[in-house]
Parts: sequence; C-alpha cells; structure tokens
Amino acid sequence: YMNSSLSSIISPLDQFEIRSLISLDAPLLGNTHISITNIGLYLTIGTFLAFSFSIIATNYSRVVSNN
Repeated sequence: YMNSSLSSIISPLDQFEIRSLISLDAPLLGNTHISITNIGLYLTIGTFLAFSFSIIATNYSRVVSNN
C-alpha cells in the first residue's frame, strides 16, 4: 500500500523556482517586458522592513536628557 501523496513526489528544487507574479508587456522603448517575480516581492518586503526598523530605531525627533 502506497500513500497517494508519496506517489507524486515533487523535486526539492521546485522551491527555488522563480515565478512571475505580475507581468507587463508593453511596446515602450522597443519590446519591453516588465515583471514582478516572487524574488522581487521578497526583496521589496525585506527592504521595506529593514527601512522601517531603521526609521523606528533612530531617535531624530526627541531629545534625551543626561539626568
């Protein structure tokens, strides 16, 4: 007896596949193809989080006394 989930084993390399999430084919500046991939989305989210933490961690608007 073999489990049906084991009969369709997917390659472990499928987790690294770059998928196009949003694609735009426009005749601007020749044959332009602009797309947002899963890697671009992850990098955008990571950059936004790092930038947000940096802004939150800096203390530009407050003065702290030495007392």
